[in-house]
Amino acid sequence: MKKTAYIAFALLGVIWGSNFIFMKWSGEEISPSQIVLLRVAFGFLPIFLFALAKRALRWEHVRHVHHFVVMALLATAVYYFALCIPLVTWP
Repeated sequence: MKKTAYIAFALLGVIWGSNFIFMKWSGEEISPSQIVLLRVAFGFLPIFLFALAKRALRWEHVRHVHHFVVMALLATAVYYFALCIPLVTWP
C-alpha cells in the first residue's frame, strides 16, 4: 500500500474516532437526545445546502420525503441514540 493511503487511513481514523470522544464529553452537559439531534442536524444541513447549491432538489422529490424520514430514523437517529446512552453513562 502506498504511503498516502496509510496517511489517509490514519487521518480518517482520527477524524471519525474523535467524534466519539466529543460525544462522551458532551454527555456531561447535554442529554443523549440532544446529542442525537445535533449529530443529525449537523450531518443533514451541509448535505442539504450542497444539494440546494447544485440545484439537485426538485418539487417532484417531495413525494419521497416520508421514505427519507423513515430511513433517517432507522439509519441515524435510533442508531446514534443507542450509541449515546452507553457513552454518556459510562464512568
